[in-house]
Amino acid sequence: EFTRPLVVPGYINSLSQTLLKLISPGVPDIYQGCEVWDNSLVDPDNRRAVDFAVRDDVLHRLEDSIDPESIMNAMATGLPKMHVIREALALRKRKLDAFQGGSTGDYRPMLATGRKLSHIVAFSRGKDVAVVVPRLLIGLNGEWEDTEIILGTGTWQNVMDGRSWEGAVRAADLLSVFPVALLERIENQL
Repeated sequence: EFTRPLVVPGYINSLSQTLLKLISPGVPDIYQGCEVWDNSLVDPDNRRAVDFAVRDDVLHRLEDSIDPESIMNAMATGLPKMHVIREALALRKRKLDAFQGGSTGDYRPMLATGRKLSHIVAFSRGKDVAVVVPRLLIGLNGEWEDTEIILGTGTWQNVMDGRSWEGAVRAADLLSVFPVALLERIENQL
């Protein structure tokens, strides 16, 4: 009973941490077996047996073109976490320049505005990749109010839910279908 209110914020926090780990500078590392939720009280122990059949099933469900709402409805299965991992790694492969050193792989904070901006972590990688994740969810209580994220020029597609955005985007709208956003610039405006 005590932990029930913490479960969904905990899942979303895990999605945020996973996406940040996969898109931040450096080489992403995921413990084998942690592609879905792991409720260990300590760091995962790589000597434990991994149930590959469960992970294979979750991955096959994603390959069946399941929509973001269905992914979120299957939260307890770990489907959202596998979705984040799959989409982030696919984007890294498509946008190699954004993840290399030098000016093409810059790591820069993005501007957020509004009364709840302290609940947002947003940054870009290069010119064509951006990440927006929530933080401190329990204190946020689902109320984004006037909080917005300022995207760069052009059209950006959130690879987590397929929706496209331009300019200043309300956090409540951006994170309404899937709780974290991984944006790819699909069109530049000069």
